[in-house]
Amino acid sequence: MMKIKSIAISLLAGTAIAWEHTSEDEFRRAISGHNHALVAFIEPSTAASQALEPEWTAAAESEKKGLISINCASAASLCHEFDIVSYPALRYFDGHGKMMPYRGPRRASSIRSYIKRAARPSITTLNNEKIQTFQSSDDYVVVARLNPQDAHVKVAYDTLASQYQDRLSFGTVETEASTTISCFNNRDSQQFTVSDLTAINTLPNLIESCLTPVTGEFTRANEMKYLQSGKSLVFYFAPSSTDRDAYVDAMRSVAKMYKEYLVFVTVDTNEYGDLAAPLGLASGKFPALSVQNPMFGQVFPYPRTKKITPEAVGGFLMDIVQGKVSPWDGMMPAEEGGNPHDEL
Repeated sequence: MMKIKSIAISLLAGTAIAWEHTSEDEFRRAISGHNHALVAFIEPSTAASQALEPEWTAAAESEKKGLISINCASAASLCHEFDIVSYPALRYFDGHGKMMPYRGPRRASSIRSYIKRAARPSITTLNNEKIQTFQSSDDYVVVARLNPQDAHVKVAYDTLASQYQDRLSFGTVETEASTTISCFNNRDSQQFTVSDLTAINTLPNLIESCLTPVTGEFTRANEMKYLQSGKSLVFYFAPSSTDRDAYVDAMRSVAKMYKEYLVFVTVDTNEYGDLAAPLGLASGKFPALSVQNPMFGQVFPYPRTKKITPEAVGGFLMDIVQGKVSPWDGMMPAEEGGNPHDEL
């Protein structure tokens, strides 16, 4: 059902999706004065730019003024002026002469959230009545309940907000109680709170934990982080972002259940389809799932004859742990297993 739904949406959207690039003159007007803009510098022939196109155009439907794109194939000198060397490159112009890279997910929802967040102050002053609404206003929200006596914490918090404003919304409220800082990951319904702020890395660690999704997106940029996590990886391959998002939502409870031992990730086959073959999956046959144990070099392809559901995947993982599924022999995509093997 998940696959059929994503295909239908892709077909319906395909007729309307198209870049609407800005000319150089329009671009310079858009970033001048006090105007802010998120700019996508793209090269139409690259797979990454093609993958961004439906997400960008979907975001631009509701954020027409804040999002513009430049075709570097026809505006090479302009892209060179802004040191664009790879595509797509997303840059935010704050209207005051400052440019910064966009580091968030290249998804329509994330792009829309970013452009709204960037237009706000780096820290929003709250009162007790506004906290509940604010902490659910974005995918990732940080709320500091600051005791006025902890001036050093306020300085550290201000610095943190300036560093991570592009990815989280920050708020503060004064309290007479002990200072606490909470980060809300509303995508995965998780909350992280710290009150002992003596260690210098407490706040950065809080943000890192909060930003870590239950199911992440595997890319070349974060490949080593995942492979060196010390955990086995559960890969889900699909060409459609709608399909991948539906998988993340459906598999959230399973991913949370196993998060101490396994890392769940999705893979965009439009950009990283070549990763499927080393994981025992047939080329071009997606969606597909495979489990990898980097420590022992073992791979367990999920049978293509089985539907990818939370219950089925959970059962497959338990079968691996109990030795009921044999690791892939490297010869062909496995459909069924049977021999014992090392645990995850």
